[in-house]
Order: sequence, then structure tokens, then C-alpha cells
Amino acid sequence: MSGLPDPRPSADDDRVDVLVLGGGPAGCATALCLARQGHRVAVVERTRYEAPRVGETLSPGAGRLLDHLGVREAFESAGHLPAYGLAGCWGSARREERDFLFGPHGLGWHLDRRRFDAGLAEAAERVGATVWRGSRIDHLRRDGTGWRAMLRTPGGDRPLQARFMVDATGRAQAMARHFDARRMLVDRLVALHATLPAPAGETDSFTLVESAADGWFYSTRLPAPAGEALWWVALMTDADVMRRDALRDASAWGTALRHAPETAQRLAGSTPPTRIRVVTAHSARLDRLHGPGWVAVGDAAACHDPLSSSGITRALDGGIRTAAALHAALEDRPAEAAAALDALARRHEDDYAHYLATRARYYAMEQRWPDSTFWRRRQHAVLLDPACRLVATDHAGAAENWPADLAPLDPRSLVEACREPRVAAEVVAAHRRREELGDLRIILGLQWLLQGNALAVQAG
Repeated sequence: MSGLPDPRPSADDDRVDVLVLGGGPAGCATALCLARQGHRVAVVERTRYEAPRVGETLSPGAGRLLDHLGVREAFESAGHLPAYGLAGCWGSARREERDFLFGPHGLGWHLDRRRFDAGLAEAAERVGATVWRGSRIDHLRRDGTGWRAMLRTPGGDRPLQARFMVDATGRAQAMARHFDARRMLVDRLVALHATLPAPAGETDSFTLVESAADGWFYSTRLPAPAGEALWWVALMTDADVMRRDALRDASAWGTALRHAPETAQRLAGSTPPTRIRVVTAHSARLDRLHGPGWVAVGDAAACHDPLSSSGITRALDGGIRTAAALHAALEDRPAEAAAALDALARRHEDDYAHYLATRARYYAMEQRWPDSTFWRRRQHAVLLDPACRLVATDHAGAAENWPADLAPLDPRSLVEACREPRVAAEVVAAHRRREELGDLRIILGLQWLLQGNALAVQAG
């Protein structure tokens, strides 16, 4: 726990300039910057920062963001471990390393995420923000030029009014439906993770990524509360592959680990885990970054594959930029605010397109498992029999969670084309936007809908 008391209500506590939903790095960075400029900001965080959080390596370049936020000194005294580099077995069994020591920014850090997030919340409070821990928002509605909501806290309910709303709810993207924004899902990646004690005297401080038949392993050292070190290790795979192979079972997870020899070797001196936890790790973005009175930031705006190792850095940078745009709006400079928000939206689109292209290149490097469902999905392998007859089903989920890399193809056009059984090749040939979109995108769209059971192959 942070050790700070919950805010004490005052007569005007129900009115704020900006209400931030989510007290992670993106939300706290936004709140800190705005509060430092004199704005009244409240952060609503559903936890009390008491439970362990999934750890992450913070890249060396993030130091400049910590400096900008004014938290560098507190961060460096918080007991995070130095990160000396990255190692990978990707595309081959050979381990390749990149040493941070010889880079322009020096060493990175292995984070205690609970401590890191709690520290950012405390920093925001020190400059005037209010952080409501163990709380949530209910009955959110747009009211004229602002927002009204009910704040549910351990001490009771209270109304809140805000001029602007910031969605910093992370991968859940919980506020998208309130903001009439569409969530564009790229994949259904999950992380099956465990924490193991690192043997005394362990010196390997590199983050290790190692590909395997049904996904890839990520392992890194994290600081432990008693000053010791832990291994945090995760198998990244798809949700349906996890269910198919019962990978939540510790013995099945251990069997998969044995097929990642570098990772298995570094964990050989640790007690095998008895419990495997699961968190979502998918890639997704909102179709728009902001709207009337609201803006999304961090993973709530766009979440990336953990392979990119950029989540916290993007969250801090996004919070700083978002705060600058909102500051202009709160200072009644509408033209400047609109230009800043539009620039953020363009950056949102351009960065995600670049990310998807980079993601595709990295996954294409691994060609050792051509029959793996996990790898085929990421390498755009065409598996659809052009002569098969497709028919729409009652399962609409795949159409609703349409991958961003298949846009602007509309999944409904494919589902409607198959209301009556139809040969796949005919669906592609007859699509009204075939010349614009290209055959490959339409074929991949049909494959996605088949995998999600929105379409089925008719026997005979």
C-alpha cells in the first residue's frame, strides 16, 4: 500500500477540471502534469496498489521522461534493479544479446511495478492531484459541456463533475463504449506467468525472449520486497491455444518450458511454479483517440505486443503529451487545444501503423514452426481452400473484434456475402472493394472469421 490516506472530502470536491480513470503510469503522468500547472485533477484507481503487478523492463531512454515528470530521484531510491541488456533466441536457437551499457542512455531498470505505479500516484498527489484508491466510477454521462458521474469509494458514494475525462484504464479500454469509440482487436495474445525465486548469487540480469512452438517465453529478474530477486517468466500464446493445450496447468506449462532450452536453463535452479496466472497481452487500438470532452491515453488508446517492450515508456510519453493538449483547452485556447489533440490523433494512427508493420517483420523472422497455429496467424499464411463453401453462423464475436491490420475491410461485408453457402473464391472475386483492398486482405478476413466461428465450412 502507498501509506497515504484517502483524500478527505471538502465542499468543492465534487467539481474537477479533469477526471482520470485509471492510476497506472499513463493516468498518473497525465494527472501529475496537469496538477503541476494548477488544474484540479482527480484520479480514480480501482486498487489500493497493494497487490503485485506484472513487471516490466523500463528501457534506458525512459530516464528523460522521469526527469520531465520530476520523479527521477524518488524512482532511483525505490529499489528497482538495473537492467543491463536484452537477449533473444528468435529465428534460431542461438542466443543474441544487446548490451545497454554501450548505448547512449546507459542502463535500464527491472521494475517492481506495484512500487513504481504507487510512486507515480504519490508524486501526482504531492503536486496537488487527488487520487481515489480502491474506487470506481458509475453512472457516467455527458452533461452539456462536461461530465457527471458517481464515485464509488470504500467510504461511500459521492457525485463528481468534470470538464474533461481521460481514459487510462489500460488494456481493458473500459470507457470506449461510453465514448462511442470502437475497439479494434489485432489478436488474442495472453501471458501465462509465474514468479520464481532466483538462486542466491544469480548474475544474469538480461531480459530474455525465446520463441517456442506455440508462442514465446519472456523472462526477467525483478526486485523482491525483502531485497532479494525473483524470476518473472511468462509464456505468450493465444487464448484458444492456451485452452486447447490446458497451459494454465503448471505441469503443461512446464512441459512447454522444456522446449525453450535457454529459458529452462536460466530457471533450472528455481523451484517449479505451482500456480500459473493469466493476464491479457493482446494488441488493440481505439478507432479514434479523442472526442467531445474525452481523450484516451496509454494502453487504453493503443496497446502493443509485449515483444515491443515499450509499454511504460509510451504510457509516460502519452500522458505528458495529453496533459499539454488538455492544458491548452483548460486555459481557454481552443484553437491550440484542437491542433494539439489532432496532432495526437495523427500520431496515434501513424505510430500504430508503424507498430503493426514492425510486429509483422519480427514475427516473420521465426520460420521454425510452419504448422503452428500461433505462428501462422502472425505470418499471414494463406490456408483457406478457395473451393470450400462458406456459410455465416450466429457467432458475431469475431466480426465485432476485427483486427486493426485488416482494416478498412468491413467484416460485415464478408458475413453478409455468406448468408447463403458460397464458395470462398467467389466471395473474394465478387467483393465490391476487391480492387481497392486486394485479394490477400479479403482472404485473411475470411480466415479470421472462420477462426472466430462467425463463418463455417459447409460439409459436402
